[in-house]
Amino acid sequence: MRVVLIAVQSLDGFITRHDRPGAGFASAADQAHFRAALPEFDCAVMGRVTFETAHASGPALANPVRRRVVLTRTPGRHAASAVPGALEFTSAGPAEIIAKLRSDGCRACALLGGGQVHRLFLAAGLVDEVWLTVEPRLFGGGTPLLAGPADVALELRSHALLDANTLLLKYAVRR
Repeated sequence: MRVVLIAVQSLDGFITRHDRPGAGFASAADQAHFRAALPEFDCAVMGRVTFETAHASGPALANPVRRRVVLTRTPGRHAASAVPGALEFTSAGPAEIIAKLRSDGCRACALLGGGQVHRLFLAAGLVDEVWLTVEPRLFGGGTPLLAGPADVALELRSHALLDANTLLLKYAVRR
């Protein structure tokens, strides 16, 4: 199964602005790119805060057709919201999550964050590609793309301007 980390960040590497959750700073061009890219994936994995932020802001990640897996330390707290095969909450590790999705027939997984989830999946060697939108903003603080140390070699596959100032970079993870 192909796993693609998709993120938008400031030029100085933050996926949130200061202590505000979510990517509300993302340009309209990035938002359009994100909405257009999601149908390529039959499942998505994200952390609890990413899920709650997206759920509160609209239906972008609430598509009932896509299978969503939300990492949380307390999956039991979310049992009432779970929909087997569509919306699942788990404390399982990255390898177990990907193995389950693969065995259930999923072929392409969007890894949607946040920084801890990105780091866990990269450290486990489970990410195949990184799609990174770089917005022309400097925050000086916030949630970093990776919450913790990592050393992952990437190979640039493509780059495109989404608008006059917003850059989309697509990388393959070098094994």
